[in-house]
Order: sequence, then C-alpha cells, then structure tokens
Amino acid sequence: MALLLLLLCVSPPVAWGDDPLLQASCDPIEGRWIAREGTNLIKIPHLAVSQGNNWSSSFDSIPCYIENQTISGAFQGENDSAGSWVEAAIFRFDISTFLSVFQSMDRRAKMEGNVSRQMLNSTADASFTLDGLPAGMYTVSVFDENSSAVLSSTPLFVTKADLTLQMPSNITAGDYAKLKVNLSLAEGRSAYPSNNESRIFAAIMISRQDYENASLHIASNGTEGSLNSTLSLKDKSMQMQGLPAISSDLLMKVLYLLPMNSAVGMQEAKANESVTEILLITDREWEKGSYILTCGVYSPGSGLLGLKQMAVEVI
Repeated sequence: MALLLLLLCVSPPVAWGDDPLLQASCDPIEGRWIAREGTNLIKIPHLAVSQGNNWSSSFDSIPCYIENQTISGAFQGENDSAGSWVEAAIFRFDISTFLSVFQSMDRRAKMEGNVSRQMLNSTADASFTLDGLPAGMYTVSVFDENSSAVLSSTPLFVTKADLTLQMPSNITAGDYAKLKVNLSLAEGRSAYPSNNESRIFAAIMISRQDYENASLHIASNGTEGSLNSTLSLKDKSMQMQGLPAISSDLLMKVLYLLPMNSAVGMQEAKANESVTEILLITDREWEKGSYILTCGVYSPGSGLLGLKQMAVEVI
C-alpha cells in the first residue's frame, strides 16, 4: 500500500490539451518516445534518473495500459537521423538494465511481444505498434539498428483493469467530495484469481502548484543495491535506499510529505466488488485553483490493479 501511495504522490495529471501526440519520455541523447493520444498517461515532471556521472534523464510521463491493449506510439529523432532504421521493443522492467539503458545493449535478451522495425521519415520520426502484454511493469526502448545504441527508453505500466472516476469537476473549499470508482476488467479476463483477497481503493488530491514543485531523483551506479531515491514535496523530503519495500513506516513517511491542503481517502472492498465510493475532505482554508486527483486500486497479492487521474477545480 505504501508503494501505491508513493506512486500516487509523484504522479501528476493526464494532459488535458488537444495535442495529437503527448510526450511520454525524453532522453538526453537523440530522441524521445511519444505516446499516442488516448493513452492513459501518468505524467511525471521533475523525475530525474542518473547513473554516476555518465548520463542523466528527466521523464515527463509514464504510459499506463490495461492487459492486452495494443501499445502504440512514435519516436522523434534528431533531424540528421532521417532515413535511418530503428527498432522498438519491450522488455520486462529490471532496474539494473533500465539504469544502464543508454549504453549499447544486447538485444538477444528476452523481449516481450513483437519488435517493430521502421525507417525514420524526412522529419526523423516513425510510428510503432506493439503487442499488448500481461499486467506488470515494462520498458519500451527504441534502438538504432546499426549501432544497437538505445535512442530512447521509458518505463510503462500494464494493469489488470481500467478505472472510471466520477466526481464533480468543481468543488467548494470546506466541503467534502464524493468520488465513485468503477474498476473494469481488461478485455478477455473473465475473473480475478479466486483467492478472496480484498482490494484497497486509494485516492489523493493535491494542488497542481504544490505538485509542480515536487521532484523524485533516482541515482545509482547501475545496480539495484546502489539505488538511492529522494522524494521532495514543497519544503519536505524523504530518502530511500534500494527499491522501496511496502511497509507501514514507508506509508507514514509518504503521508508526512503531503502539504496541508491535501486530501487522502481509502476504502477497502471485497474481492468481488468493483465499485466503491471514497470521501475526500477539504478545508475552508484551502487555496482556490486547480487540483490533481489520482486514484489507484491495489490488491495485496496481485499488486496495482488500476491507476487513473483527473483534474479538479477548488472554488
């Protein structure tokens, strides 16, 4: 549960503009992966990843798909790369591999699904379509066909279910907001494992201004053991060594970071319940303006089942 809340705290809203393409990650070498419009984007400004003094990258958002949903996107390269051949492929997420991803990479490692080979057009971009995947965390990477160098890479989520959020888009400071969450199974999935595990529906609402000052910096020398993370929100911060372990201690540390004008709500549901309501309490002293609502559903045995975000205006 603490890891879920950590994800919620560092995840800003889906882009609400009309751009036909939405940037999902950007790298410091040659190009970026673009997620197609309609993808459930978990945007993450100020997420910096570095490996020693070799490179550093700032990710803008993470695409989130449901099981078996086709993964589509595009790659935008440098202008002088027009006419070159590139390949897009998906790998099961591994922190050590991901932190070393901008070095030349042996693509004989196990890849998930198909590989898409394309030639960059006159504007140095190309579109890709990749097979849908089972739930989990993956890395989608674009390679230069000749040098095997990784030109762009971004993590992506695949969840077991999609979430539909129903809540007024405008709420008055000092009132409570009722959030209705509907969890829908991915197409082709008839039921979850019948282990009677409960589901935890969690929601966090935080002002856009506070969020835009948040940052998560991850540093490593390329191994999981050397991983260090610093999560900062407003004037507070916390440090983590290695991959975060789910614990009540981590949960309390994450909650400590939340500013006063934030609301957190959780509701436990039975394994066969897919709809629930969460109450979020506001205060009359809250600053008016745009807020970010992020909702996730978590199962102790299955992990993150679904993740969704929306914008809320406090008036």
